[in-house]
Amino acid sequence: MRIVFFGTGEFSKTVLKGLVDNGKNVVAVFSQPDKVNSRNNKIIPSAIKRYCEENNIPIYQFANINKEGEDVLKSLNADMIITASFGQIIKQNILDVPKYGIFNVHASLLPKYRGSAPIQWAIANGEKKTGITIMKTELGLDCGDMYIQKEIDILPDDTASSVFEKLAILGVECINEFVENFEDLKNKAIKQDESKMTYFPMIKKEDYLINFNDCAYTICNRIRGFENCYFIYKGMRFKVQFAVPCDYHGEVGEILVCDGKNGLIIGCADRSVEIITIQPEGKQKMFALQYMNSNKFTKGEIIENT
Repeated sequence: MRIVFFGTGEFSKTVLKGLVDNGKNVVAVFSQPDKVNSRNNKIIPSAIKRYCEENNIPIYQFANINKEGEDVLKSLNADMIITASFGQIIKQNILDVPKYGIFNVHASLLPKYRGSAPIQWAIANGEKKTGITIMKTELGLDCGDMYIQKEIDILPDDTASSVFEKLAILGVECINEFVENFEDLKNKAIKQDESKMTYFPMIKKEDYLINFNDCAYTICNRIRGFENCYFIYKGMRFKVQFAVPCDYHGEVGEILVCDGKNGLIIGCADRSVEIITIQPEGKQKMFALQYMNSNKFTKGEIIENT
């Protein structure tokens, strides 16, 4: 089975490595172009590119696979294309190239959480489970037939980063199982139930701003899911990576506690939120308890987020 792999980023690299380590014949990789560091204008090769170079796997990088990559792809005589977090919409001219089709490692329990950020939104919405779906790529967004689906629990202390790692490992398991049992599975596809479909868009800049008018669990789930959410206090931006609901009560956005003994607790719609880790603008991430020793917050003031 001649496999071409489409992917970008750490999740993709883990899936690719899992295929290669399990002896699958990956003949080439297609990925997004390298990014350029805005500070020093240096090119930053992706994790998947570095892996390919270290393992002598040909890699092709196109800004638009549909317009630029068709001829190269045809020359590779792929039996199958496997995608994982590729980041481009694939059109019919590319779908028609491989012998058996294109199959995606999607990080949700389809038909729920179609879209480009399923892990983040599942955590932000307070889901207790997520998983991997191996599906056939078709025109349309994550709507193809399913072949394998496995789930994991989302634990109370999970963040998007920890779930990414778990699902990447599960993705390796699922895609290897799919390839190894392809002859049996290819005729056992399951149609998605469109009545259960949910879709969530790319995360926007405004989604990261903490809204203390929400309830405590909603705020904490969004912080865990989006990571690096923030609030603005006295003109300074403070990123928050983890927080937990708390039983203090006060006004929405009110600083209820801010000391080195009890940390930072802020009022919200129903109760309050205890900030566990915080990253002041221009500084490293640290525990809120540690930062509160500097007494830079004033009890009773309201965080207006402006």
